[in-house]
Amino acid sequence: GYDESYVIIGNETVLGVGGGICQVATTAFRAAYFGGYPIIERWPHAYRVGYYELGGFGPGFDATVYSPLVDLRFENDTPYHILIRTEVDAANARLRFLFYSTSDGRTVEQIGPESGDPVPAGPPVYEYDPSMPAGAATQIEQSHSGLTAILGRVVRDAEGNVMYEDEFVSEFVPWSARFKFGPGYTPPATAEVIGTPE
Repeated sequence: GYDESYVIIGNETVLGVGGGICQVATTAFRAAYFGGYPIIERWPHAYRVGYYELGGFGPGFDATVYSPLVDLRFENDTPYHILIRTEVDAANARLRFLFYSTSDGRTVEQIGPESGDPVPAGPPVYEYDPSMPAGAATQIEQSHSGLTAILGRVVRDAEGNVMYEDEFVSEFVPWSARFKFGPGYTPPATAEVIGTPE
């Protein structure tokens, strides 16, 4: 079965069954990207997720899936089969995709990612929760600046001829911090408030 982890639904990050599968999609996307395979479908996250930029990867190197609307698909356009092997290193929280095949000599040149100026997040959102202790508030989501990132690549054949060039555009929206608050708590005047104490 599937465990619960975080998924982005609408303008909230909530626990959902199968959440966290985007880590698999991101790792597979990177393997297909550097393998020079055509990427048929790839979607970025709604907002920037910091841990996808660890290890020297810039913004726009992520991929998300959410059945049945959002998927990651790539094509094996070589005359050879691909054996895809995955490795999970639970102790170090690492996932690896290994593609085994016969090389056709293609090479991949990474372009970017390049990004524009960050767009500041909006005011914090405070949502009333009558089940919380009186006078209490707790933060449930961090804010994220918006950003447009463009990741490109040039794939060449064994003779150095360009097979194709492509770009992957990620338009990360500004994401407000979110809080829940209980009875008797007064959110800041600049906050967007959802729900009101009865």
